[in-house]
Amino acid sequence: MNFRSTFLLSKKIANCNKLRLLFLQSAKRFSNTRSVSVHKYGSSKTVNVDILGTWDSRTELPLELESSINYGKPIPQILLSSIGTHSIQGRRPYNEDRFVVKELRPNLLYFSVFDGHGGSECADYCYHHMEDHLTFWLDRLSVNDVEHAIDAAFIELNNSFSRWWAFHGKATSNVPGTTATVALLHKNMDLYLGHVGDSRAMLCRGGKARRLTEDHCPSLLAEKTRIEQSQGKIIVDDAGRGMVNGRLAMTRSLGDLELKPFGVTAVPDVRKIKIKHGRDAFLVLTTDGINCVMSDQEICDVIQRTEDPNDAAHCLTDAALHYSSEDNATAIVVPLGSWGNNTTSASIFYSFGRSMTVSSRFS
Repeated sequence: MNFRSTFLLSKKIANCNKLRLLFLQSAKRFSNTRSVSVHKYGSSKTVNVDILGTWDSRTELPLELESSINYGKPIPQILLSSIGTHSIQGRRPYNEDRFVVKELRPNLLYFSVFDGHGGSECADYCYHHMEDHLTFWLDRLSVNDVEHAIDAAFIELNNSFSRWWAFHGKATSNVPGTTATVALLHKNMDLYLGHVGDSRAMLCRGGKARRLTEDHCPSLLAEKTRIEQSQGKIIVDDAGRGMVNGRLAMTRSLGDLELKPFGVTAVPDVRKIKIKHGRDAFLVLTTDGINCVMSDQEICDVIQRTEDPNDAAHCLTDAALHYSSEDNATAIVVPLGSWGNNTTSASIFYSFGRSMTVSSRFS
């Protein structure tokens, strides 16, 4: 290495060290908080207030130094232990919901919910094998092709289930199926979503619900057109729901093999979202047992009233049961940088009023 190269390398290292020092000083100012006791609705809670008097929940999560330096702003590290999950059978004789929360590789978290129908075999298969297909395609594609990896994983997982079903000599009619909503969080900033069916993913941004997925159902024109072009029929049942060939209320799923020739595809909708930790309080994945009885904003409000994500997941499933949900109910709650910042009395009294009208205690 010549003198000029050595000089440039030394200068680059010095600049990096200077940037790191400046960031650490900024992070120290950012976390310069004092604890105060807040008495609210009969309970006491200790919270952090930064030097500007702003509620500061991010101090509850460790700082992700590398990502924070790269992005030039504080990025919290999302720990598996901080994520809340809960699943209940509800009023069904068995639970066909499945969920996964896992670190797929360093700096890549994997969350998924599967809502099985017609039996639990397909949901079980996806629960065990989705991560294998994701890992396979992520290993073969670059970090810029995560969306393509998710797309390929869904399609190959469905093909794999088809082979497994045939190998075990199962019946070729009334094959079970499942929804699938998969989220990959890269370096605590880049969120990748893939989904089929009617399980949902949602962000709470600035206290407002922002749905990230769209239910795949026959009422969507593009979905209905694909079914009809594949010689499938949309039959409306007694409840007013459009059903593919009178059997399935969704137009995309994993499994449901006998409906694949009629346009029920396993190809997911895939998208990428940049997390804004200064405004985003949490990501939540839910199955239909919650979605069918609660609006997006109600889900958001219930979570914002809880102390931690695990309580939030339990409160969501309990609320769904309280609001007369007949289905299995599952929730994954992932805290983000603004966790706890957006609780409002308006949302609390709104939901309390609804509880009074639904509860048998007030009937």
